Amino acid sequence: MCIKIFKRKPLHLYSELKPIERITKLFLEFTFHSLKKNGFKYLKSQQEFKKRNDFFQFVIHWYGRKYNEGNLSVEFDIALHVISPKYRKWETKFYNLDKNWEKAIDGTRADYIDHWNKEFYYLGWYDLVKDDNEKVMTRINKNFETSGKEFFQHYETLDSAINKLKENPIRHFESIIDFYIIQDEWGKANEFFEENKEWFEEQEKLEGNNPESQFCLNRKEPFELRKEKIKNWLQQCV
Repeated sequence: MCIKIFKRKPLHLYSELKPIERITKLFLEFTFHSLKKNGFKYLKSQQEFKKRNDFFQFVIHWYGRKYNEGNLSVEFDIALHVISPKYRKWETKFYNLDKNWEKAIDGTRADYIDHWNKEFYYLGWYDLVKDDNEKVMTRINKNFETSGKEFFQHYETLDSAINKLKENPIRHFESIIDFYIIQDEWGKANEFFEENKEWFEEQEKLEGNNPESQFCLNRKEPFELRKEKIKNWLQQCV
């Protein structure tokens, strides 16, 4: 006797909706309740959840894959960001910039968040066609409550932010110095500058004369501005 074993089809929710509408509806239904209790708000126009403290704003954003179509392909990813319009406004005024640089303080896709559980996550994407939608969103919600919460907790204060950013001191060189200066801790700003300036000086030798280099386009001016501020502070201390 031949016994046929049928594999149960994954549960598809709201498959009649367009992919990004479906993804957003699932985020609202499965994750927003717990996030709302922790102070997050839903911004429909930007397709994200956002929360703020005195200095930082925490952003959870989701986006669909370019080739999504109907219920044939519905893949998406998640990004967590920490921004600070308050800091960028201070930076623009303090360094007399022509415009606000508007960069995130920190942020990454789910793939690179510490301790993010990768269940149902394939090569950087969640798949609502392949997997049970309820199980996918339940796992994502648990990730928000654990590793997502841990990611944002690093930015509760300027000091905790500095400690986190120091894990990659060159990438976050400018923000670390500025967070010290904002707290009037010029000595610590100078100490950090001296400990980490070598990379910038080496890049100046290698690429400083090429205005199209990544160093000149993105890192040279910010470095020089902070170097000048610290130099002025040291002269005043003499």
